[in-house]
Amino acid sequence: MKPFINAILFAVVVTVARSSCADIYVDATQAPTQEVGVSYFGVHFHRLVLQPHERAKVTQWPTMAFGNVRLWDAGTRWADIAPKAGIWNFDRMGTFVHTANQHGAEVLYTLGSTPQWASERPDEPCPYGKGCGAEPVRMAHWEEYVRRVAQRYGNRISAYELWNEPNFLDFSRDVGKPGFYTGSVANMVEMARIARQVLDTAAPSARLCTPGFVNGPDRLDKFLADGGAQYVQAVCYHFYAEGSEHFIKQVNEVRAIMKRNGVAHLPLWNTETGVDTLVPGDPPSGIAALSREEAVARLSQMLILGAASGIDRFYYYAWDNTRSGMVSPEGRTLAGHDAILKLQSWLLGAQFKGCHSANQLILCEALKAKKKYAFVWTSKPTPNTETLPVGLQGAVEESLFGDMSQYTVDSVPIRLELVQSKP
Repeated sequence: MKPFINAILFAVVVTVARSSCADIYVDATQAPTQEVGVSYFGVHFHRLVLQPHERAKVTQWPTMAFGNVRLWDAGTRWADIAPKAGIWNFDRMGTFVHTANQHGAEVLYTLGSTPQWASERPDEPCPYGKGCGAEPVRMAHWEEYVRRVAQRYGNRISAYELWNEPNFLDFSRDVGKPGFYTGSVANMVEMARIARQVLDTAAPSARLCTPGFVNGPDRLDKFLADGGAQYVQAVCYHFYAEGSEHFIKQVNEVRAIMKRNGVAHLPLWNTETGVDTLVPGDPPSGIAALSREEAVARLSQMLILGAASGIDRFYYYAWDNTRSGMVSPEGRTLAGHDAILKLQSWLLGAQFKGCHSANQLILCEALKAKKKYAFVWTSKPTPNTETLPVGLQGAVEESLFGDMSQYTVDSVPIRLELVQSKP
């Protein structure tokens, strides 16, 4: 480990923090006042219980601390627990809820994915077969579903997400496009009204979150503006991003929409973000053409920026996913596993003071245990090497992937302790 970063590199780092022409990613006056806690870290699991057809190992609860678990792609959809009219099976869902509660994690349950028997359009293609993207043919079916879940689990489920990644036929780009939801905004708002009404009786302390929107905050805007705002206690969004700039751009857009619709005071939850990697044998395409190390670097950037921008919860997708996970279906630890654990140790207890970008470098400042730190990485592959006078030195703590072995900053975040330069 090198005790100090060299003057050339750190000159550029300090320039990011001090330059008048630097872009402000997260304004220090708007940075969160609280320290990062375990509740910031959320997760998805696929295999806490195995499906009958699965040839894999049951996922073991990780050593990483998670304060929240989101139930999605876990075999717990409405269509999974009510496969036929009048038939309810909570065995699998019960195990997920119990396991999360056992480990001190709160459960966010994503409602929806209509069973074919209850669907307004039972033959419409959807990601899980047919009919699951449509609104229920009768809202009484929806009311019974929400009531049965809420009465069964009470405060063991602390929050509900209204739906996963809806499209709206109100938008021309969504018309005729298969998706997780293909109905109108009006029907989604009505389902929010019913869900909140049921929860008020069966689980009054449970929070109802907006649908987990993705790829277009204008859908969130319309849902809130058309009446949804009055029924929710949190705003959910899936901040999938191609990099740091794209991530922060989306956060700023969502914050603006929240303010415009009078819900800026509500918590903002990133209820799903993962970074896909190459799988042997598959042709590389788009965002999936990344190594695991590159994917972990990008995920780490977003975890840092999410904490710095005041996102209350960040649900990583998914611990045991083949493309974006930290363990394989066989239970093998994958590359990047230890780096994510290290990143959590960096973030826990940190209080962020803003982020800046200049000269292709991104820097986020934080306090932890009365020490000043900077989290630094590049948004481009080539680091800048300008030299400027500096009044600080950076004692290099470490990189996510081991100790600093060379004086370079790339897409893998490093953490520096900021100390005064000696005369």
